[in-house]
Amino acid sequence: EICYHPSMATDDVLKVIEPRFGSAQLAYGRYRSESLPGFGGRTAMQLVAANRAPEVLKYFDAVDAGSYA
Repeated sequence: EICYHPSMATDDVLKVIEPRFGSAQLAYGRYRSESLPGFGGRTAMQLVAANRAPEVLKYFDAVDAGSYA
């Protein structure tokens, strides 16, 4: 089980989401440039910088579970 802590850094988040995208390069591209639905147009990178890493990881978990299309 992953511990979602607000002080998680970029590297921590990328380690968790990389398997979802198949490569570190694809994961970083998504993390850096694609806005996440429901977060006011902010990217995962912006959210992590605002100490919202747990929300980013929970979002990706919800996507994996089929909660978001």
